[in-house]
Amino acid sequence: MDKIKVENSSSLYRDQDSGAIVNCSDSEYHAYLDLKNKRLSEISDLETQKKDIDNLKNEINEVKDLLKQVLTKL
Repeated sequence: MDKIKVENSSSLYRDQDSGAIVNCSDSEYHAYLDLKNKRLSEISDLETQKKDIDNLKNEINEVKDLLKQVLTKL
């Protein structure tokens, strides 16, 4: 794969075969991976919180039903 340096850029190159612009900076790549992993972790945390909230809602509904049963028996 032959690469030609892009003007005014220290890390961008053009692939002569495909015409694609390629970023060859390791530090920018690792920064991208760190950001991606952080976002995936945040999404996972939000999904866990949503499941916890749904479980709490179900438990509250069960407690309400039990309280209604107790009140009807009194």
